[in-house]
Amino acid sequence: MLPGRWLPMVITLGSFALLFGLLSAGYAYLSQPGRLPLRVVQVQGEFQHLDKAAIQETAGGVIDGGFFTCDMQRLRSAVLHMPWVEDVSIRRVWPDRLIMNVTEQVPFARWSDDALINVRAGVFSPGNIDDYPELVRLRGPEGSEKRVVAFYQAAVPAARARDLQINEIELDQRGHWWVRFEGGLTLSLGREDRDGRMGQFLRVYPRLIADPARQPERVDMRYQHGFAVQWRESEADTTAAVRPQSQEKV
Repeated sequence: MLPGRWLPMVITLGSFALLFGLLSAGYAYLSQPGRLPLRVVQVQGEFQHLDKAAIQETAGGVIDGGFFTCDMQRLRSAVLHMPWVEDVSIRRVWPDRLIMNVTEQVPFARWSDDALINVRAGVFSPGNIDDYPELVRLRGPEGSEKRVVAFYQAAVPAARARDLQINEIELDQRGHWWVRFEGGLTLSLGREDRDGRMGQFLRVYPRLIADPARQPERVDMRYQHGFAVQWRESEADTTAAVRPQSQEKV
């Protein structure tokens, strides 16, 4: 016989063991295929390009279990692969409901020739970007998205202060930065001191456009003590296809 002082402890442990066994048996029963099927997929979010019915259809195509057994990671991955979905969170609501909070992509710029990019430098491909001709075009090697977006965000206010509209920024495979403005002006910044060269260009830009009859077509800021300018051909000058560059000191 157990001493009297051990009896309450034994009863308590036995009760816990019984409760655990009942819970385990209940979970095993409810986890069997066909038990507690998911009947409702509720989609929440504000959309311009996404369609709730399409999200529900995508979700329904990958739901492979009931309330407890549905593979939530697989479900989330399937919804994330929809072109206009940036993020999605999913939670279960007893006994047969999933609630999906979906965040739609907001295009910030065009990326290369066939994609869009958001302000967090996430690239996505909706299939047709012809509806966004007003967006600036950004280009760069794989993995450079954040650098290109950050440079564009930093360059826009200063460019606008000079009445310059940026149409395209490119970081090429050699690490060379290019800026193309509305009207056809191309700016070469090279690989080094990008921000300093950009600032130098904006300081001298009013001088470059001071003569309406002599407008810059290409400006190369890669010189240590100056810059090179290729001037746009006037209607009166048709003697050469390409005008020689002139180097100006600053």
